[in-house]
Amino acid sequence: MKKCAVTFGLIVLFFTISNPTKSDEGLSNHIFYSYESNGSDYLAFVGVGTTLKVSHSDLGLQLNTAIGNAEVLATDGYLEEYTAWEVSAKVGYFSNLSVYAEVGFDLTESLFHDFRYSDYEQEYGHADDVDAFIGMGAGVKSGALEINAFVRFREIDSEYWEAASESFSGLQVALHF
Repeated sequence: MKKCAVTFGLIVLFFTISNPTKSDEGLSNHIFYSYESNGSDYLAFVGVGTTLKVSHSDLGLQLNTAIGNAEVLATDGYLEEYTAWEVSAKVGYFSNLSVYAEVGFDLTESLFHDFRYSDYEQEYGHADDVDAFIGMGAGVKSGALEINAFVRFREIDSEYWEAASESFSGLQVALHF
């Protein structure tokens, strides 16, 4: 699983950095800021991505990577704060109006296992799964500026805690170049 996660993360980073803008050929790059919340829980990210479109169509695949901060309430009542490096893929219709479905995961957690509470799993039977999400969204684009609204269902946990909320909604603002 770690090899797949590393490979996917490096592919996203490679495409984003190495490909010049070729929007007329179905390829474009963007930087973005996203904020999602559920009550007092929030996740805020800054990232980069690449959109690859099918020839002569607005159907495509978008690969993103982002670094951000999160603050979520755990089921035990404590407020947990962490930093994450996420990678995601969106499949959908990308034009002046966009509609998409997405999947993603926390690359940081898949690469660096949290050993602080290594006895917890044996004692309480709770494994530390890699944080992941699925979601869907829609947006509007005018010139280089794009604004998306989305809903995500997230699995957020650690070896010693689990987030009380699983559904988040938010906004993403992107600048295409």
